[in-house]
Amino acid sequence: MKYVIIGSSGHHHQVEEAVKAGACNAPAAVAPGSAGEDVKALSVKLEAEYYDSWTEMLDKEKPELAVVNPWYSDNAKISMECLRRGIHVYSEKPLATEPEELYMLKEAYENSDADLGCMLNLNCCAWYRAIENSIVNGDIGEVRMIHGQKSYRMGVRGAHYQKRSLYGGTIPWISIHAVDWVLRLGGKCQWVCGTHTSACNRGNGEMETSAAVLLQLENGVIGTVDTDFLRPTGSARHDDDRLRVTGTRGMLEAIDGRVYLENEESRRELPLPEGINPFIRFINAIGTEDAKKQFSEAYEDSRICLLARESADRGEVIKV
Repeated sequence: MKYVIIGSSGHHHQVEEAVKAGACNAPAAVAPGSAGEDVKALSVKLEAEYYDSWTEMLDKEKPELAVVNPWYSDNAKISMECLRRGIHVYSEKPLATEPEELYMLKEAYENSDADLGCMLNLNCCAWYRAIENSIVNGDIGEVRMIHGQKSYRMGVRGAHYQKRSLYGGTIPWISIHAVDWVLRLGGKCQWVCGTHTSACNRGNGEMETSAAVLLQLENGVIGTVDTDFLRPTGSARHDDDRLRVTGTRGMLEAIDGRVYLENEESRRELPLPEGINPFIRFINAIGTEDAKKQFSEAYEDSRICLLARESADRGEVIKV
């Protein structure tokens, strides 16, 4: 499949990993998606043609698929143009950073024959799949509570992270991974409450360093998510992702990429299945019901996170 990459501000490494593993061909071309992006090094690394303009690239290359990962505020605009041209889209998350754009994107998707996937890679990793499989097996009974954690080092951030209008906010940008876990494992959201702060962000302008989200799901299931950029520089790794699922028979917990189950039997570690490359997952799904499911889940993740951001801004619970 002929594809191109627009922008390099997101998770394009998923594509690089797939190419390196021999699971797909290299992109035909790359171009910046936002003003100020420099993708020349990426074009050299992937031995792909370089364009200054992504629209010119689409005109000349006529790709079947576009990998869209510019500054996050440009995700929806570029994705919509690709969909109008009948080009499949593999987009960075969130799908849009403003509610109006998200609804417009959905309309563009529904009026196109092309599919749209999202870079929610953490629902493809081995430890998440182990938790999902264990729940399906009934190991913890009926799911009642879900808690997800995303904790990162601040590191050195680009200038666009200093303006929320450009990066979208920490809840839609980072908390979305854990919100995705909660919605996948817990069901539909009924109301959401969020809070966030940009305090102690080490001079990064409007960038929010801490956030929390409470989700009331159907059937009384409760979901919670906390996100921060407060991990110390000397920590063992950049990120610390954790997931805890409590059911009527027991609980599952993922820490440091390992999964533990405790129910009528004592706590023990579970074997991990193979992880999946999310880019290849989407390519294999194109034209099938699975692709539609991937869009539906990514759309709902984005919608709920934008409502959670609004809740945090307003200090109010929002029914969804």
